[in-house]
Amino acid sequence: MTKDKTRLSPSSLSRMLKNDTQMRVRPLGGPRFRTPDVYHQLLRATWPRLTCYFLTVFFLFNCLFAGLFLLDPSGFTTPNPQIAASRFWELFFFSIETVATVGYGNMVPITMYANILVALEISLGILFFALVTGIMFARFSRPTARILFSKVAVIGPVEGVPTLMFRAANQRHNLIFEVAANVSLLGDEIVEGSRMRRFRDLTLARNSNPVFMLTWTIMHPIDEDSPLYPWLDSREPPEGFEIIVVLSGVDERTGQIIHGRWAYTPKDLRWNARFVDILGLDAHGVRTVDYGRFDDTHDLEDGAPYIEARA
Repeated sequence: MTKDKTRLSPSSLSRMLKNDTQMRVRPLGGPRFRTPDVYHQLLRATWPRLTCYFLTVFFLFNCLFAGLFLLDPSGFTTPNPQIAASRFWELFFFSIETVATVGYGNMVPITMYANILVALEISLGILFFALVTGIMFARFSRPTARILFSKVAVIGPVEGVPTLMFRAANQRHNLIFEVAANVSLLGDEIVEGSRMRRFRDLTLARNSNPVFMLTWTIMHPIDEDSPLYPWLDSREPPEGFEIIVVLSGVDERTGQIIHGRWAYTPKDLRWNARFVDILGLDAHGVRTVDYGRFDDTHDLEDGAPYIEARA
């Protein structure tokens, strides 16, 4: 439970969970200068932005050493003809050849100053490529889950009890073992005169799944102990509330724990409805999953019983 005097954006956490973006936070009252968390920022950066970072650093790195080489005009000999360019660009491309350990032999350092700079550049270049390789490996080896959540959640009767339902699907269709679902209601509440941003856990009909390979309809019975119970009469949840969903399980291929997450806002709820059935068999007896209807729902007549879809 956290305390906040200002109201947060109603869909701030929802946008973060749905779009895999970072929440914008402006810290106040902390240290004026803080060490940047470069490693974490590089792991979160998009691939185009990360590529742009590395190319920019590589370009500036070689520009720096080309400028340092230029300070010693007689420090290099050119046994072979160079490109038709200024001396700076000749040294720039020599810097790239040096840091990449290509060694064409078109230019050779002959003074102590030039050789020291070349040795320093090679040392820093090895470190740079090692860091780039480490970042790339960390991004590729990071476990990911292709878990699809329905864009809407429905509320309808199950065995006479109003029930919140949404569904998830394993798009890889591999085995994910011991999948656990954690569903919480996040919203602002006034507690003793102060506004609190609070999480309230929602009890599920089944909060775990031993093997998750196709789809799973996750259900929360809205009984008198449910935080959603006050919503039933008006069917108008207060603004700013979000239903936060986190799934975690063990991937059979990597043996690593993977996570999936989603969020629902009041506008994502469908009252007195149920999901359509999306599981079936083709002519050869192969199981099918109709993802084209994954978010489709059917309205129920008031008082009609809810029949749970096979999904």
